[in-house]
Amino acid sequence: MSDWRTENAKHLRGLTLHRRRWTKPRDDWDHDHCVGCQAKFAEFDGPEIQHEGFTTGADYKKGAGYEWVCRQCFADLQSEMGWSAS
Repeated sequence: MSDWRTENAKHLRGLTLHRRRWTKPRDDWDHDHCVGCQAKFAEFDGPEIQHEGFTTGADYKKGAGYEWVCRQCFADLQSEMGWSAS
């Protein structure tokens, strides 16, 4: 059964993702979103804010930490998307 999150994350198919704590990459960047479900990653606290998840590595075309996947999407989609974790 296809999941709408799979369509959102299809550009990450087959990658090794890295479990990390989210930190802002620069002072003017305060959050990111899960490529699957759009959950918010941030350092600040708030309703439904994610503080850690899975991110792209240095081998990704846009670099390490560029794309994020929340823990729930990773668990739900890992097999279908062919993701591995480090």
